[in-house]
Amino acid sequence: MDVSLDPLLDGPVFLRDLHHAPIVLDRGEGAYLYDEAGNRYLDAAAGAAVASIGHGRAEVAEALARQARRLAFAHPSKFITRPTLELAQKMVDRAPAGFNRVFFTSGGSESVEAAIKLARQAHVARGLDGKHKIVSRRTSYHGATLGALAVTDQEERTAPFAPLLRVEPKIAPCYPYRCRDCAATRSCTTACADDLERVVEEEGAAALAAFIAEPIVGSSAPGSHGPPAYWRRIRDICDAHDVIFVADEVMSGNGRSGTWWAMQGTGVTPDLIATAKGIGAGYASLGALLVHDDVFEALRASKRDFAHGHTYSGNPLAAAVGSVVIDVIEREGLLDTVTAMGELLLKRLAETLGDHPHVGDVRGRGLLAGVEFVADRDTRAPFDPNLQVRTRVSRACLERGLYVYGGGGSAGRMGGDHVLIAPPFIVTSEQVTFLVETLCEALDAVVADLPGTA
Repeated sequence: MDVSLDPLLDGPVFLRDLHHAPIVLDRGEGAYLYDEAGNRYLDAAAGAAVASIGHGRAEVAEALARQARRLAFAHPSKFITRPTLELAQKMVDRAPAGFNRVFFTSGGSESVEAAIKLARQAHVARGLDGKHKIVSRRTSYHGATLGALAVTDQEERTAPFAPLLRVEPKIAPCYPYRCRDCAATRSCTTACADDLERVVEEEGAAALAAFIAEPIVGSSAPGSHGPPAYWRRIRDICDAHDVIFVADEVMSGNGRSGTWWAMQGTGVTPDLIATAKGIGAGYASLGALLVHDDVFEALRASKRDFAHGHTYSGNPLAAAVGSVVIDVIEREGLLDTVTAMGELLLKRLAETLGDHPHVGDVRGRGLLAGVEFVADRDTRAPFDPNLQVRTRVSRACLERGLYVYGGGGSAGRMGGDHVLIAPPFIVTSEQVTFLVETLCEALDAVVADLPGTA
């Protein structure tokens, strides 16, 4: 009988990885994580684009403690608290024009679920009961709950649950590196946006409730983003067929692009913005759905309530944290830092890895970047998924004191390997240099150890 001797794998916590023990962390400080053995890791992904203002912020911890002493919880069905009201107003003040309502959640999947349900109910409120389908893009990821998984297109994440999921329409991603129309120049022709029109024709506009997409892709094809012309075309198609446009800014929002919302960099306004991660910066479980007036008023005019809710929606502890996070970002000018360090990061990545024989693409905006690995640079052929290159690279980085967020599926089905790079907004130029050089060293070590490459 195969019995694990690792106390973590055999311990009481149901781990995400059932076969490899995680590193036990002791503390975090700035952009670094420290384990119980005293080893230091540069947190080059901010967890998963979460720890935006860095670790160990006493100011945030103190705000959390103050609120905990005053009031830790109030059920949102009957109560609201001053921290929740204050955070909502701060978010509205920094949102695109027309967004004057915020629905709070505990995380990104909840925010996407709320967006799907609200889009549906807004149409029903106007007597358009047939509108129920949610269109998304291929090679997308929008969350772990069943509604969010239904609009996700990553087989390794959806396949085990296929019998439980609604089949929702999918369109081409805005992904120039692997787009048949754009691969030669890696410049978007917006043909991928026109694919939304195809779905309208096939499904019928009367059945389509919403379209959801990330303005800067996170874990599924990190750093990939469309030009303003792409988003204008998407907006025009949505408007022409009364389809609600949901921007999934769970990763790209809250300043990670260099503006408060990545959609603000496109000149196009969505109808709903789903967000989480950086809004609480890792100090609290916090997410939100920003709602445009047009959607909100459609529901309110029907005299119906939003038939949806979460126990921790607008939790005062989380709201107190979110408010301080906004204050820190603005007081320290971190949006400008994101822009400057983001440009430096992409420059260093291009210089160091741009011609690497096993790097197919380097892309990103702000401090949300991706590096895609390939077996053959000329043909863009991905590595055999069985080689688990993404996992090998991630572990090789950890051995060298660097944490990056590995992922895959960007080449279709199970194929494709990449890393997401999304460091805290406080990252320095020296840390960027270490990040890039260490990633290159780790990749070289992994490739040298692969079967047939030695």
